[in-house]
Amino acid sequence: MNLKKRLAAVDIDGTLVTDTKELLPQTKTDIQAFIQNGGVFVLATGRPTPGIRRYAEELDLKHLGGYIISYNGARTFDAKTNALLFQKNIPPDCYSRIFDAAEKLNLPLTGYKNDVAVTQKANDRYFQMETTINRLEIQRVPDMRTEFIYETPKFLITGEADFLGDAEGKLRAMLSDLPLAVFRSEPFFLEITAQGCDKGAAMLELAAACGIKQEETMACGDGFNDVTMLCAAGLGVAMANAQAPAKEAAAYITESNLENGVGNALRKFAL
Repeated sequence: MNLKKRLAAVDIDGTLVTDTKELLPQTKTDIQAFIQNGGVFVLATGRPTPGIRRYAEELDLKHLGGYIISYNGARTFDAKTNALLFQKNIPPDCYSRIFDAAEKLNLPLTGYKNDVAVTQKANDRYFQMETTINRLEIQRVPDMRTEFIYETPKFLITGEADFLGDAEGKLRAMLSDLPLAVFRSEPFFLEITAQGCDKGAAMLELAAACGIKQEETMACGDGFNDVTMLCAAGLGVAMANAQAPAKEAAAYITESNLENGVGNALRKFAL
């Protein structure tokens, strides 16, 4: 079959799965049809890697093939072999400035060590949601400064949307001279990654490695952190339930995550 789009990168929460985190049977069928007809399917998410495995297994990517982009682009894996293909970490010489800014703004930082959530202060309901959904072990440490002598893919700050909305601009300004990106992936998640580390960059890096041109790619997403991917893809598709910036970045708006928006987009633009 001659595919109109050869690579499809799809966000998970609010895009691939329902609000109760379930994969619709028709969505699964449509994705597997795309793969079986020669398409390269990519799960691209801000989630830590352990939080993706359930959906990789449900889609049978270990046998059908595909890729996983986790930590908002900091890790790219081959879903069939579990081989790590690309990684981008926060430069360790930025840590002290990050910790200084977090202390000044009273932000509860969480970092990651081998897919373990490491924190000193985080314990709000969004932190609990993050660790529960992604099945993460939690390591509580007395001092983040002395703990983080290793590289981490990102730092996460959790909290109420109004609080993080106010903190986002302040934190970005305080770290503006460093090679870092500061952004919200969800209203209640504020993230710090290495500069140039985002879903869009990771998708294009993977596409190039697969010999796929930018115009042969498509991406589906709903969140703030999907904007780079929607802009970078040959075709950006936002969900009907997407945040306003994602809709503005997309070339097309499909049905919601409750209505097989991903599958409908694949059938319309790829198959």
